[in-house]
Amino acid sequence: MWKKKEIAVMFCPRCQEDIQETDHIGITHMRTVVHLYCGAWPPPGERVIDEGSYRKMFKKYL
Repeated sequence: MWKKKEIAVMFCPRCQEDIQETDHIGITHMRTVVHLYCGAWPPPGERVIDEGSYRKMFKKYL
């Protein structure tokens, strides 16, 4: 019935906007999403292990 997969919408606490599919994000080793498009940094003690477009990272990690 439903053929198209929906991508979850996430909200960036730094820039107060929804993360778009084409925005550049980073994934930390604790699987936290960091919105690199607006210049956000990961929480203390975490480091970015992979980065790319939101659409690509969503498909890769979920």
